[in-house]
Amino acid sequence: MGCALQYIDYKLFVITMRIFALIAVFVVVATAVAQKRVLFIGDSITDGNWGNSKYWNQPCSDRDLNDMNHIFGHGYMYLCASKLMAEHPGQYQCLNRGISGNTVQDLAARWQVDAVDVNADVVSILIGINDVINAGAKDVDVQKFENTYQWLIDRLKAKNANVKIVLGEPFCTSGSRVDTTGVNMRNCRRLADAVKRLAQKNGAAFVPYAKMFEKLCADGSCNYWIWDGVHPTPAGHYKMFQLIYDYIK
Repeated sequence: MGCALQYIDYKLFVITMRIFALIAVFVVVATAVAQKRVLFIGDSITDGNWGNSKYWNQPCSDRDLNDMNHIFGHGYMYLCASKLMAEHPGQYQCLNRGISGNTVQDLAARWQVDAVDVNADVVSILIGINDVINAGAKDVDVQKFENTYQWLIDRLKAKNANVKIVLGEPFCTSGSRVDTTGVNMRNCRRLADAVKRLAQKNGAAFVPYAKMFEKLCADGSCNYWIWDGVHPTPAGHYKMFQLIYDYIK
């Protein structure tokens, strides 16, 4: 009788261990399946020297994708990725594909490899300030900008009809990179309006960065938030992170 009971206990032990093993496998598989891919793409504001880039407009393919100390660069994207991955271990994969100096046309030139092929669940786009700066004292070609931007969105949706698209409002303030005649500011507002139209047209989220910075700068402290009229300070990046975070979860 004693041997029989020991045999039954052993069988129960084996069955219990197998059940625990199956549960563990299920958890691992479920976590892998549920992982959400979030892509941040744009210009220097997003770039933040991610991948330990050696020069200002280094292509994504030439950056270090294994250096986890610099994989997200510095800025709002880093803060978003850090919070997502810390609070939801294993559930998010975050990618930075910002390149300093990029215009909307530059995005179009690399869109297939750096955006479409990534096949992200969430795509955050912030672009426009270099279109403004490159226009100089002339009026920016809003229609060309808007048409190209729409093409980017169309390519994402053709790849993944369920992709969540988050469009960041272009912004600038008075500073060393912004002209004193007001042309840059006017052009930036025109592109901001275009991005808002695109968001409404395509059912995308719209992140009102320009409106946020306008309020922050109302007391004359612009340099505290955006040091050169274009690039946010650490404090400015933190405010950007706070504003966009709920859109990309």
